[in-house]
Amino acid sequence: LTYYKLEYRNRYYFPLTDSFTFSLNGEVGYGDGYGDTETLPFFQNFFAGGIRTVRGYKGNSLGPRDSRNDPLGGNLKTVGNAELLFPPPFGIADKTVRLGAFFDAGGVYDSIDGDGFDSAELRYSTGLSMTWMSPIGVLGITLAQPLNEKDGDQTENFQFTFGSTF
Repeated sequence: LTYYKLEYRNRYYFPLTDSFTFSLNGEVGYGDGYGDTETLPFFQNFFAGGIRTVRGYKGNSLGPRDSRNDPLGGNLKTVGNAELLFPPPFGIADKTVRLGAFFDAGGVYDSIDGDGFDSAELRYSTGLSMTWMSPIGVLGITLAQPLNEKDGDQTENFQFTFGSTF
């Protein structure tokens, strides 16, 4: 199999005050086959949805689906996140806990066999996040509300992760 994948990710933090930070994240990925391989192999597809991409949607659930409504992924991914980070009120565990209010957008597309990028297919969500640097590792929790879910979308309003925040 001969194919290529290109990905670009950029996260930038803007300190607003000593306590408030604004974070922007952007991700774009594209892949395709070349030579005798006509498309990106299915096991190399991009996926989005979940606590690390578009919160409020089930992990890896956005984009094209098969006849059983299972996610197939795609060869094009777009994700954008904006988040205001701040310490918990009243100085409670301010060295180990970080809170955030976020807005996420993203989608996965099949630009080879499908229609390609369509801004109407982007999914959006908003909500609150908490990261706790616990004694046994980093715990991330989000409460998210999808803003434009469509029939067949798999949503999760509560999500958590254990491990790295990156």
